[in-house]
Amino acid sequence: MYVEVLNRGVIPLSYSIKKKNKEEECNTYLDGIYLLFTYFTKPESMAVLEETLKADDDVIRSSSFKVRKRKY
Repeated sequence: MYVEVLNRGVIPLSYSIKKKNKEEECNTYLDGIYLLFTYFTKPESMAVLEETLKADDDVIRSSSFKVRKRKY
């Protein structure tokens, strides 16, 4: 699988985010490390990837979307 990672660095969040971890401890996040992953994969593997990101305590938020080629 082809994977490209772009590390945009530590950026202050627009608003603080409170999130509980697996031990039910509440953490407040003020800064975030922004990473952009570009990869090519089969559509059915997206569900597995999203569940893995949700289960990880170090991931505050994530979003996935499909990029389509333009037809000119």
